Amino acid sequence: MNARRWLACLALLFFPACLDSVVGTECATGYSPCRGVCVAAGTCAALDGASEADAGIEEALDGGDLDASATVDESTSETGAEAGTLVEVPAIDAGGPADAKKNQDRPAQDDAPVQGDAPAPNDAPALDDTGPVPILAVDAAQDQGEAVDALAPVDGPPCVDCVDAEGSDGGNADDGGGASFMDASVDDADNTAVDGALVCVDPQVICNDQCVDESVDPENCGNCDNICASGVCLVGSCLVCQAEESVCGQECANLATDPDNCGSCGTPCTNGLCSSGQCEAAGTGHAIVIGHDYLKNRPDINRVLGNAVFLWPVNPVRLLVYEGSANATAIAGANAAIAQVASATGRQSVRTAAAAADVPNLLASTDVFLIYGQELANDATLLQLGSDWSAALVAFVNSGGTVVLLDGAYPGNNGTCQILAQAIPFQIARGVSVTGDACTVVARGDALATGLPKTYLCEKNSTSFVVTDSSANVMSVVQDVDQTVVVRKLF
Repeated sequence: MNARRWLACLALLFFPACLDSVVGTECATGYSPCRGVCVAAGTCAALDGASEADAGIEEALDGGDLDASATVDESTSETGAEAGTLVEVPAIDAGGPADAKKNQDRPAQDDAPVQGDAPAPNDAPALDDTGPVPILAVDAAQDQGEAVDALAPVDGPPCVDCVDAEGSDGGNADDGGGASFMDASVDDADNTAVDGALVCVDPQVICNDQCVDESVDPENCGNCDNICASGVCLVGSCLVCQAEESVCGQECANLATDPDNCGSCGTPCTNGLCSSGQCEAAGTGHAIVIGHDYLKNRPDINRVLGNAVFLWPVNPVRLLVYEGSANATAIAGANAAIAQVASATGRQSVRTAAAAADVPNLLASTDVFLIYGQELANDATLLQLGSDWSAALVAFVNSGGTVVLLDGAYPGNNGTCQILAQAIPFQIARGVSVTGDACTVVARGDALATGLPKTYLCEKNSTSFVVTDSSANVMSVVQDVDQTVVVRKLF
């Protein structure tokens, strides 16, 4: 007990403030009450400020506004290390007004630049190696994790040396695929430019203010203003034909020998043989001599001439006729005979009358050449016709053409058949008159005898022939006893 009393006395002597709660609400001299305790006079205000600062720090930590673990690494601060890695937290000094003033002078950090993917602009101030690390800021309008490209250039001119997002030259990466200013002047649809300059689409080039293809243009073949005389340009070179050749489409052709362009462009020979502008052996050539001039006609005798004209298996038959010195009535009778057979067989013919001088040229476009009986011609005229027509007639029959010659017992000459004897040659001469005789069809299976009875009456001016041609291709079709009235030779 005594010891305890001694200790109590010592406490009263040396620690009077400790007993305030015991002695009442008043503090000893030199002390004043502060938050229910006695403290040294004049220190309560400072303690209150420190407590409020501590309470603010605790409140900020509890609310998540500051990361208590975030500190500035001295090595990072000294070397100016990576921006955005650490956040500089201003030190909170629990001290007095001097520290508060220092914090007020510190620059605000809310508007600090953001570290993003884009590089800083060229004119951005460099960070001081000794200065604070900038604070990251995130725009609330951006999705989480997406940096704000605050430093990207705005509305600059297009980049002519770079490639845009779509892979086209000369555009900005964010141009949305639109045409750059380099593309805007060209209109490829009509080879013109908006600014007036002409632009041609490959392979065309500009010649005389227009777009041309020099590989096919006959007026600019290979080069501007290089005109092709043939009118054909192939792969930049003019088509050049020889003197004996003609231009057929895109090529040169010799119309005298070309089996694809025989006599004229686009006229082919089925057997591939073309001679003198005629297809060789395109069909069986015929030289038919009939001893009737059709001054008088009947259905049966008409059949002979009609069959001869329509031997060709074409429809219509191209029929070339030479009237010359024939009797007009005989001409009309012959035409009637042809019309009769045409009606009976459903065939047609296209008739062309020719002057003597035109016959050689017209034979090239003829299927059948009909020579009416030359009652009023003299022998010299008939022999001259044979001579003038010789080359053309030989080519004609050799190419499959048919020559039909009518003859009669005329007192003024030795027979129209002299034309063929002179031209082909065909060894034949006029014989004697057989007018009024019963003529017999001796080759009843021959095409010339189609539709004929066994015999028929040989009408006025009918004549026979003397045939000395020993060729196996000569055939007598109609006879008067032993004299030939209708004969043909094959070529």
